Amino acid sequence: MNILIVGLGLIGASLAKTLKKNTSHRVLGWNRTESVSRRAVDDGVIDETGNIEDLIPKADITFINFYPDAIAPFILEHQALFKENSIVTDSCGIKTKLCKELDKRDFHFYFVGAHPMAGREVSGYDNSLATLFDNASFICTPYDYTPKYITDALVGLAQEMGFARTVVTTPEHHDEMIAFTSQIAHVLACSYVLSPLAPYHAGYSAGSYRDVSRVARINADMWTQLFIDNGEPLVREIDDLVSNLMKFKYAIVNGDENQLHDLMEKGNKIKEEIG
Repeated sequence: MNILIVGLGLIGASLAKTLKKNTSHRVLGWNRTESVSRRAVDDGVIDETGNIEDLIPKADITFINFYPDAIAPFILEHQALFKENSIVTDSCGIKTKLCKELDKRDFHFYFVGAHPMAGREVSGYDNSLATLFDNASFICTPYDYTPKYITDALVGLAQEMGFARTVVTTPEHHDEMIAFTSQIAHVLACSYVLSPLAPYHAGYSAGSYRDVSRVARINADMWTQLFIDNGEPLVREIDDLVSNLMKFKYAIVNGDENQLHDLMEKGNKIKEEIG
């Protein structure tokens, strides 16, 4: 197959490198900055680049790797160019808003939302890795009217690429789970390092500081869009987190050793059970 990677930043270039490493498919690539596209060819990350209008009609599967608000406009602008019955997908971390924007469109191709779940605290082509998706999950969010063979084809490609797990779910369930497994962790980390004591951590910090603060290194432009687009599920998680923090606060303020002990025991038990 011809697989087109649109956008050769951290995720796009890592997808291309993974395809080259683990499959025999021909990888086409395009980036808004032409020098990045040419470098990807020279590095052997992609097999071909050129004008986007020439690349799109060749692709059996197209991955679009832009900031969230740019994905639907790109697809709609270029919809006439996609190969008939081809698959168009994305790598955005939020699915409901995007899938709603493209739902019930009279396309001659199939849009299937996807989320290859991996990332780093750095961005850009230079930080892409052929191993970024090792042990990672690949999540698909097809519409209820998407033919099963189309979803199976995308899941099959993810498995061929070496993703450890593939999940097929609804956009809504994807987003509520991502609010818990990813977004709330970034909110917590950023809130944590906003402490006035954070600049003085050297000499006092070890694993706990490192683990909690790690994902405070964040692309603020992209994550602002993701947080706003997933506002309702994320706010629910923030409310739950604040509620639990307040339970700890009141137990400490009141010197309630039993309550404090029970909260930690409960947390420890849940973590041991679920991993």
